[in-house]
Amino acid sequence: MIRQWFATMNEMLDELIIRYPQASGEEKCQLQEQWNMLKSLSDDMIESWLQFEDRMAFYRELQQQSGEQQLKHDPQALMSPFVKGQGYFKLHMFAQASVHLEEAISSYPDFMGARLFLAMSRMHLKEWGEAQRHFQLIAAIAEESKLRAISYNALGCIQAVYAHLDQARSYFRKAIDTDPSFAEPRRNLECCEQGFGQLQLQFGSAELQAIDTH
Repeated sequence: MIRQWFATMNEMLDELIIRYPQASGEEKCQLQEQWNMLKSLSDDMIESWLQFEDRMAFYRELQQQSGEQQLKHDPQALMSPFVKGQGYFKLHMFAQASVHLEEAISSYPDFMGARLFLAMSRMHLKEWGEAQRHFQLIAAIAEESKLRAISYNALGCIQAVYAHLDQARSYFRKAIDTDPSFAEPRRNLECCEQGFGQLQLQFGSAELQAIDTH
C-alpha cells in the first residue's frame, strides 16, 4: 500500500516536471497548485513518520529496560512527556523540552534516551552543572556505546567552557575510544590542541537527532 502510494505520488510529480517547461502562465498556476498539494501530503507523511519513529524508539527503550527490571510505571504516562520533550527539542525550544523531559525521567530514571535529550537541552541553555550531572550518569551506566560517546564528548565541551583543557582532552579521547565512528570528538580534540577555543566545539546535538536513543 505504501509503495503504491509513493508510486502514484511520483507519477504525479513526473507529470508536473514534464509539463512545466512548456506550460502557459495559467497552466503553470494550476501546476503550482498541484505541487502545493503534493508538498502538503509529503509534509504530513514526514510528520506522521517522525511521530511513529518516536514511538518505535520508546518501545525499544522499554524492551531494553525490561531485561533489567520490571517496568513499574504506565508506559503511556512515560511516553507522552518524552515525545513532547523530544518534539520541543527538535524545534530548538529547549526550556520547554526540559520541563517535559524532567517529567519523563522523574518517573523513569533509567530512561537513557530521555535523560540524554534533557542533558542536551540543559547544555543548549548553558546550564553547565545540570548538563554535566546527567552526562556523567549516562556515561557511567548506559549500555549503548553511542550514548556514552556523546556524553563523553559533551563532558569534554563543558570542561572546555571552564577552561579545563586537560580534562576536556581526556573526555574527547574517551569518546573516540568508546565510538571511533563519532567524528565530533576528533574535531573537538583538534580544536583544543590547536587553541581554536570553545566556540569551535561541537557537543553532539546534531548527532543525537540522527540516532535512535535507546
